Amino acid sequence: MATKIYVTSLKGGTGVTTFCIGLGAALAEMGERTLIVDGDVISGCATVAGGLSNMQVYTLADYEKGACRAKQTLLTHPKISGLCFMPSAGLKDLSAAERAVADVDGLFDYVLLDKIAKNVCDRAIIVTEPFLPSVKSADCCRSMLTDGGIKNVGLAVNKICGGQILNGEIMTAHEIAAVLHMPLTAVIPEDLTISAGKCKSATSKAFKIAAEAVSGKKEGVCNVLARYVGVSGYFKRKMREKI
Repeated sequence: MATKIYVTSLKGGTGVTTFCIGLGAALAEMGERTLIVDGDVISGCATVAGGLSNMQVYTLADYEKGACRAKQTLLTHPKISGLCFMPSAGLKDLSAAERAVADVDGLFDYVLLDKIAKNVCDRAIIVTEPFLPSVKSADCCRSMLTDGGIKNVGLAVNKICGGQILNGEIMTAHEIAAVLHMPLTAVIPEDLTISAGKCKSATSKAFKIAAEAVSGKKEGVCNVLARYVGVSGYFKRKMREKI
């Protein structure tokens, strides 16, 4: 049976979809068979951002109508072995996603659900940015999930800049987790190239560390301060202020 993780946020723009893709890719590269269920029923954001745009033959909308089996909706990533996507564009009855996940459960080790099919999960990750509106939103989201029966809820602090921490502009990821009384699952550094479909080596390393933590193979989170200490770090912080 696959480990099913509901990845979510109440606030838009925190990077839930890119976190799903990065974590899913890292899990797959570790040898874990991983499925990402795209929760965007309008435009298929995860499928597009994952590099599988226009590759789908069937989506969950077809499965909902009985036009295909759940397995036929799966898209295998062309470059990352063991990583699959399940598109949901056009889906109207969200409960169909829950049935589809149950149908393919045995094919995967991990299923990451991008704001969809919450009821099939007993584990969740809330993605937040290191800013007050997002932190407050994450607190509300935790309450909603625990009240809904999901007790295993972890926190992923996304888009965090070590320079801003050292400048006293934002809290550290550990401080945010302490304020929210949540276990810190992942720390992903700010990466302005992600929106362009790229990923820095430091970001890839952070997702690998996150995947090891999620799978229970190794505890720890990315250290986002290392690049911003010392003389070179000082100039990086100054350059960051100009962006």
